[in-house]
Amino acid sequence: MLTGAKSKVLYAIGIFVLLVYARPSTGQLLYNPNDERFKSLYLEKVESDYKLQSDTFDREKILYGKGLVSKQEFEESQAAFRNAKITYQQAILALAFEQPHITIDRAVKYQSDDGKTWVKLTLRNTTSGMPRDVKSQVEDFSDIATDQIDNVYVSLLNDNHAVVGQPYEAKIEVMKYNQPVTVTFALLQDIDYVSVKDVFGETSEERKIVLQMDESANRVMISPDQFSQEADLGSQVTYSLGLALFSSRSDIYRLAVVDLPPQVTSDFFDSQTSEGRSARISQVKFSRDVNSRQLSLSVYLPDRCDGSSFTIDRPIDFFVVAVPQSNESESFDASKKYTASDLEKMHYGFARLEVVPRGVGRILVEATNYYQEIKPNERVKMSLTVQNDGTRELDNIRAQVDAPANWMTVVSPDVISSLMPGKEQPVTVTLIPPAGLEVGDYEATVKTSAFASNRHIDGENKSIRIHVSSKGNILGTALPVLMILGFLVGAVVFGVKSGRK
Repeated sequence: MLTGAKSKVLYAIGIFVLLVYARPSTGQLLYNPNDERFKSLYLEKVESDYKLQSDTFDREKILYGKGLVSKQEFEESQAAFRNAKITYQQAILALAFEQPHITIDRAVKYQSDDGKTWVKLTLRNTTSGMPRDVKSQVEDFSDIATDQIDNVYVSLLNDNHAVVGQPYEAKIEVMKYNQPVTVTFALLQDIDYVSVKDVFGETSEERKIVLQMDESANRVMISPDQFSQEADLGSQVTYSLGLALFSSRSDIYRLAVVDLPPQVTSDFFDSQTSEGRSARISQVKFSRDVNSRQLSLSVYLPDRCDGSSFTIDRPIDFFVVAVPQSNESESFDASKKYTASDLEKMHYGFARLEVVPRGVGRILVEATNYYQEIKPNERVKMSLTVQNDGTRELDNIRAQVDAPANWMTVVSPDVISSLMPGKEQPVTVTLIPPAGLEVGDYEATVKTSAFASNRHIDGENKSIRIHVSSKGNILGTALPVLMILGFLVGAVVFGVKSGRK
């Protein structure tokens, strides 16, 4: 026999086991939290039980109305139906309010025939929602969740959260469960990393991804940071070029510049050397592991323009071409003229660039002598020649003189309205010293300025040295001369007399 304490313990354990594992005779299912991992299967299970309890309760109502079942049996059937309904509602809510999610299958970067860069983005709805064709028997639960997501807005962003894809925001009307949807964007900025932002309902997701290269193109895409630049004659301009390989095989590509005039030269440089210095190169090697490079192109303009091959202020269009060494033909010649359609037919990667040569305004001032010697009451008057030694017309040329204190200056003409390249204009400069000027050395500076294509330029400063000597005494100056002449005459007379003797 069991003692009273032991009997109470065993009785409590038995009640607990019955509460956890027992199934009521009415067929009601107890809610199991482990079924959260299999929400769809659990929904089917509780839906079947709900339908069973619903049919049973309908029969009990008929039988109860005819007096064939007792009130207690009717109430038990009604309670079982209500419990099954609540359990079914719980399962629907657990499945309906699962957080929707969109995955990114692929993001492929490629270049079209017109040279534009595109991104083909493939998305997929992986939310395991309740199928739309499930006809719920519960009031107000028929459309609470489906296996599709409606009205999805997608955009591409850079690291600064600026939109870099066009359209700026693409709309996907419907995304059905596990069916891929592809959206194409024109890439407004040549980058290899983008953030994909998708917004649907009250959900917003943003993920940073690496763009894949379209290996089927089998070409090198060349992307310049600036395709058009200006440069003065006699200077150089540098283009930053990004090269990306769109190919499934490794290859060596020869770099060439096409359609530049003979007087204009160029060089390619690679800054990604092991020594950290820029190295001049003529070809570049790609592999499956290294499919992008950053290079620079320097274009050197001549000092003068002869007008036969290019014109000042008019763009010079040219191409940068990457020719694969594996299938390079002898027909390609960098010295020949090519069009974009010609390069497309050859299936070469290329980029169109342009440089706008600008003329240089340069002022040259010349004089016969920059040293002047005057007496205290005399003026300095000298002629200068102002010449346009540049390659652009000069406008509003002014010559000014910085003279010593209390000196007056006159420049004629004070303004030269215009001066073409290679032409010159005489200018007269007059310096008037003040009264009572002391003997000594003085210095004045001639400064010139002008405008060339609305750009202010200054000429080289020229210094004028002025020596002021004292007034001469005629008697004091003539006496030494007379003494020398008398000595010479006496010497001649003495020599003649000596010869006669």
